[in-house]
Amino acid sequence: MAEFSPWQQRAYDQTVAALDAGRLGHGLLICGPAGLGKAEVALALAKHVLERGEPAAAQRAAQLIAAGTHPDLQQVSFIPNKTGDKLRTEIVIEQVREISQKLALTPQYGVAQVVIVDPADAINRAACNALLKTLEEPQPGRYLWLISSDPARLPATVRSRCQRLEFKLPPREEALAWLQAPPAPATADPTR
Repeated sequence: MAEFSPWQQRAYDQTVAALDAGRLGHGLLICGPAGLGKAEVALALAKHVLERGEPAAAQRAAQLIAAGTHPDLQQVSFIPNKTGDKLRTEIVIEQVREISQKLALTPQYGVAQVVIVDPADAINRAACNALLKTLEEPQPGRYLWLISSDPARLPATVRSRCQRLEFKLPPREEALAWLQAPPAPATADPTR
């Protein structure tokens, strides 16, 4: 995992504490201005959730996540259009139905399932309506995390069913100090 900026680390630490204490619901709206690392934090949180358990299972989960092949982690974004010549500009109902079907299944590795939708504010109206059922009737150990730079574009019914993890622009001094700091020495990833 790459080194986080101080504002990313605060968001990550806060959410891990809520997860570990059982205070984090299944629906999480990760929102704030673009470019603050919301997706990186969401992926690190997914790694935290999916690597729980015995050391051997955690190591296998880390390898699968790094390879992008963990069966209990689904990342949803834009897909090709029907002709396949360009990406759609919105997340459509078929994708949301696939999310619902996946979250209805038992996790492959028995720990949890995580679905990350980025950008969630690109979910079209019909898909948002389909998403409500999944948000209203969660299965235990299933997490649906919506990443948005413009959460006001999501219907209030979706926003109200999610806890919020708000990213804010860091203070100028903190951002400058972080940008000007020498890079940290590379450390070996113990999960490899």
